[in-house]
Amino acid sequence: MSKSIIGSADSGFDGSVSIAVVTAIATQRGVSETELPPLYEFIDPDALDALFESTRAGGPRHGRLEFTYDGHEVAVECGDNLEITVDGTPASEPARVAADTSQPEA
Repeated sequence: MSKSIIGSADSGFDGSVSIAVVTAIATQRGVSETELPPLYEFIDPDALDALFESTRAGGPRHGRLEFTYDGHEVAVECGDNLEITVDGTPASEPARVAADTSQPEA
């Protein structure tokens, strides 16, 4: 099994944890992301992304979430890096999570 690089903030990681999860599963299976069932049938993608968004102060959130997606046990751990584990195997090299530098609306 080959490992794929989801990417770092500098190499195109857009911060969408839900996209990273689908990409990791597709890579593990050797299929296109479009060949997988919709993620929303297993977990709310917007909630997944929101859970790991930058804090209002712009720093990374820290946490771990485990769920099942199409028969795969997925663990997402986020801090300074995003780490996705599929069926107990790291699905990628850790991706650096970019801090949000935008100012909160008043």
